[in-house]
Amino acid sequence: MSKSVGFFLFSLVSISLTFAHKPVKNFTMKKSLTSLFLFAFSAALFSQNQPAEVKNLLANFNSISKILTLTFDLADAENDPLEVSLAYSTDGGSTFISAQNFSPTGDLGNGILVGNGKKIECNLAAAVGQKLFFKVQANDQPFDIQSIVNEVDSTRMKNDLNFVEGIRHRTAGAAHLQATRDTMEKLFLSMNLAVQKQDVPFGNSTGKNIIGTHAGAVLPQNVVIVDAHYDTVSNAPGADDNGSGTVGVWEAARILSKYRFKKSLRFIGFDLEESGLIGSREYVLLGLPASETVEGVFNFEMIGYFSTMPGSQALPTGFNLLFPAAYNEVSANDFRGDFITNIGNTNSQSLVTLFKSAANQYVSGLKVINVVAPGNSQVAPDLRRSDHVPFWDTNRKALQITDGANFRNDCYHTPQDTADGKLSFTFMSNVVKATVAAAAILAEPLPGGAETVEVDLTSATLEPDPCRWNLRHQTAGSDLFWIKTSGCPSFENVSVEIFDERGASVFSKKIQLPGSGERFFSMGKKLPAGVYFLKINAGAKNQTEKFLVK
Repeated sequence: MSKSVGFFLFSLVSISLTFAHKPVKNFTMKKSLTSLFLFAFSAALFSQNQPAEVKNLLANFNSISKILTLTFDLADAENDPLEVSLAYSTDGGSTFISAQNFSPTGDLGNGILVGNGKKIECNLAAAVGQKLFFKVQANDQPFDIQSIVNEVDSTRMKNDLNFVEGIRHRTAGAAHLQATRDTMEKLFLSMNLAVQKQDVPFGNSTGKNIIGTHAGAVLPQNVVIVDAHYDTVSNAPGADDNGSGTVGVWEAARILSKYRFKKSLRFIGFDLEESGLIGSREYVLLGLPASETVEGVFNFEMIGYFSTMPGSQALPTGFNLLFPAAYNEVSANDFRGDFITNIGNTNSQSLVTLFKSAANQYVSGLKVINVVAPGNSQVAPDLRRSDHVPFWDTNRKALQITDGANFRNDCYHTPQDTADGKLSFTFMSNVVKATVAAAAILAEPLPGGAETVEVDLTSATLEPDPCRWNLRHQTAGSDLFWIKTSGCPSFENVSVEIFDERGASVFSKKIQLPGSGERFFSMGKKLPAGVYFLKINAGAKNQTEKFLVK
């Protein structure tokens, strides 16, 4: 956490707890061993909970009937009945919308069984001249957020932090800083994330933001971010600040990257936070595409320190005046440091509510205290000391999720900021669980798999329909009608209806029609003299004839 602090009401208050400080360890020998844990656990994780799959999607367009036929196979490890839907895109696959306007029929909707040779048909007469992309999506039912939350593994996070712990500073710990970057990049690549490394100029050195994106299936330009800074001050191994946040991002990425969402999820390790939020400011200024909408940011800033000892949680001077509800919660619990603080600004109120709601619903035992700073927290500068601030200052919703830093952990920015015996991995994993739930809800899960196929209709033409119906009232005063067909497919369950000149239905019947030939049918009654309309409807084809009864 950056130590640049304003002066208004907030001043640092010493914490009453003391610790038996340990010397800084040698961090070199443990790195390679722990790296094995990072990827072994990752591989095991990806072998679980496989989603439904759409395979072998093929498209065939009949230029005469204008019917598109999609064939595909469905697979699911548990052989559950699936929900199958069809969507299309007119912008090269960037965004998809429902294909209901093409009247799709076939293996669609709920309860579709797994198997090969599934088929969907739709009428594309209205799309001739366009290039479309069709997506068949198969979803498991239901999508269980609780089961995803339960995948968070405190042991894996402990092994990750065993590797990450160590000075990660551009001059005092450059080698371990680079090793942490490299490991993060490899981990993101192993999750099939789209990885970017953003250069962050700073004096004579260059930092690196490590960015991994899991593209949304429907609205990829709408992005949910989970981030933490991975650098330290020059004299601290940074287990809590901010190794805890770093491994929290890694764990959230491991879990969420296995699933499909409407919106994109992005996982970021920011550099140079300790130098004044340099990495995050550079990202918001130059690394964040203008075409993207940030739905919300979950910024981990020290999430590992937990204490049930009375008096272990201090608060800044004036906190009781600005945030009386939060102060009263802490006071009523004898100032125990046994909660996570969920900090948003005025613009981020909905995100504050979402995080606490997700924690209450999916993470029993995690106590969350909300703090909503007025404006961008100019009156409370202690709440502006981490990488959520550049998002606040550009009117984007963001949370700082923190254990309180120096107001709880007196090893903050010292050589004693180590994990052994000081950090709670149960608490840390609970914070990540709540974030995984909130981020999943915000990104809108799509529980299953999909395949996309291109259908190019730019050279198709609207040829004359060869199917012809001739409709005749047989004779004046008769109850018989005659239909002659030519060049048509055979039609089942054809709707025949007669309306009077006021639009009132006076007769209706279901019949069969041959592809070519004649068909007589009886109304069973004679019509009074007047003007009538005979309408025949066979799915996408319909025809109406006017006739006179004398």
